[in-house]
Amino acid sequence: MTHHAIIVGGGIAGSAAALALRKAGITAEVYEARHDGGDYSGAALRLPRNGLNALRAIDAHDIVTDISYPVANTELSSGTGRHLGTVSFAGNGHNDVPRTMPRARLARVLRSTAADRGAAVTMNKRLIAATSRYGTVIATFDDGSTAEGTVLIGADGLNSTTRRLTFPSAPEPHYAGTHLVYGYAPASTAAPPSPDAFHICWGRKATFGYTTAGGDIYWYANIASPEALSAQEPRDTETWRKRLVKLFRRDRTPAVDIIRAATVILPSNTRTLDTLPTWRTEQVILIGDAAHAVPPATEQGAALALEDAVVLAQQLRCNEEAATALEAFEAVRRERVIRAGASRRSRTTHRRGTPRWIEQRSRDRRIAQAAQSGAMDPPAWLHEHQIVWD
Repeated sequence: MTHHAIIVGGGIAGSAAALALRKAGITAEVYEARHDGGDYSGAALRLPRNGLNALRAIDAHDIVTDISYPVANTELSSGTGRHLGTVSFAGNGHNDVPRTMPRARLARVLRSTAADRGAAVTMNKRLIAATSRYGTVIATFDDGSTAEGTVLIGADGLNSTTRRLTFPSAPEPHYAGTHLVYGYAPASTAAPPSPDAFHICWGRKATFGYTTAGGDIYWYANIASPEALSAQEPRDTETWRKRLVKLFRRDRTPAVDIIRAATVILPSNTRTLDTLPTWRTEQVILIGDAAHAVPPATEQGAALALEDAVVLAQQLRCNEEAATALEAFEAVRRERVIRAGASRRSRTTHRRGTPRWIEQRSRDRRIAQAAQSGAMDPPAWLHEHQIVWD
């Protein structure tokens, strides 16, 4: 059987899947619900080595390094300004250094490259139904149009429509205990230049991270809260600027200056997805965050999605029956992504009756000891993972 793939979602996972399928000689159609693929202005990511290795397997490594910047180290500091340690992500050569870039930029370059290599990419098409019959899967979109293939790939993220339609009893994403605010500030004096590092400042009330790689400043704030932000919560930039300045004003870090200089501030809730019983039917498969959303602290969401894309294309290339290919894909991937998701989860708590300053000193001591001992170094099984195409 000659496969033809319908890919729902034109972000990082879906576009990479199209690239991998084209390398495997399989035709692919990509359908993205949003007209522009989503606005992630201000949200940046650091792509670790295993993600770069996956891109190399599908001949997309160079196009991504051209639009990104190397960030080899993570510098850790306390809210008092004390340096707690350095975690190195550097490999054996320049190409092994993790790269940072806006999420939207990575998605766009993968999507445009997939189109250049023969994938059909259609924007502003929202999936509303998916049915299978006689070896064909049929996707129906909100404009009444349909698409047919031998396999449907749900690469439509944490809020996956494909997952909801295919597995209506599957768990829904749920609040993970923190508000996550992404931001962007143009190049300025708000933070000292440090082009090869990502900085994490463990403040008195929240954590602040930033990088100046490429000149501009991409940053985030991670705020523990028992309650998720509601739909009615103000999300405008000035409201959140004031809120964040108040939150970080006692810390001796660049956080307040960066927040005051920010032109984009995007508040959100961190959410996670419990382990699904399965990612597949005989002709439908979930990949990336649609199947296994990992905590942001792992910095592995995009990398694992890229790995998924490559392995799925390999299995479809090697197996004529879609059901066999999808079963093999899940067998290869499930244990690894579950282990990755469990490797680092937030443990930020405040014990009642304990003065916060005592907890902060204890936390800072633990971080410094972990950085010095190597306990915070990236695990080789995760970051050094290689996918051989042939």
